[in-house]
Amino acid sequence: MLPTFRTRRRAALTVATTISASIVLAGCTAPAEPTTISHVHAIVPNPAEDGYLLGAHDGIYTATSDGEVGSRIETTDFDAMGLITVGDALLASGHPGPTTPPELGSPNLGIIRSDDSARSWTPVSFTGEKDFHVLAAGKNDTLYGIASDSAELLRTDDLGETWSPVGEILAFSLVLDNAGQLIAATPDGLQISTDEGATFAPLNDAPALYLLAVSPDGKQLVGVGRGGQIWGSTGSNAEWVPAGVTNGSAQALATTNDGAILVFDDSGLTAIDN
Repeated sequence: MLPTFRTRRRAALTVATTISASIVLAGCTAPAEPTTISHVHAIVPNPAEDGYLLGAHDGIYTATSDGEVGSRIETTDFDAMGLITVGDALLASGHPGPTTPPELGSPNLGIIRSDDSARSWTPVSFTGEKDFHVLAAGKNDTLYGIASDSAELLRTDDLGETWSPVGEILAFSLVLDNAGQLIAATPDGLQISTDEGATFAPLNDAPALYLLAVSPDGKQLVGVGRGGQIWGSTGSNAEWVPAGVTNGSAQALATTNDGAILVFDDSGLTAIDN
């Protein structure tokens, strides 16, 4: 059974709200430069350090497991769409920022990769061509993706180097569970594929969700539905149970192997412990 979620801790960083810090020097107080995050697309485990990375509209930010947001990684000013962790690597897509290296592509980044926790990036495929809003990682370097210009579901077995079409699905979020099944949050409710994305069918008795996340081991599923209700399940065929409520609209979601949840909503980053 999914753990009971009790403790909620809000980070001091909020969406569309500037929070000023102050420092005391020689008895005087001077305001520090404010920090904001305009929008968060994804929350993923940091592959090299404790904590998480937030893929945001203006770059990638660090965050702790208990919901404290850190600074933006200086070398990232691009719109980080589809950010995922695959082993020790990060993959992302999106659009370049003012100082993004031109070799990463424009107006779309295609698929880019980092092997040093987002400090540097290299182009992988579709450079300048596609913007992937949805990426999902499975086992053995298998990835699935949906670009913003199509409902075509693409698959790669070499960490994004080469892609092949496998089916079609209009999905807000897409995850793979530990059995290799694809679960998609769609306008028609949750859909599941047991044939590597060739076909999808409704996931019976599941709530309607617009955000989905899966734990690193693929055994914990979480999602956000109507009224900001957070739901959790221990598998595609298991019962979905309430696991908290967001403050306004949720933008991104993550969960651990133990069922703890991070959600970014209208009040910032929230840690929900079991």
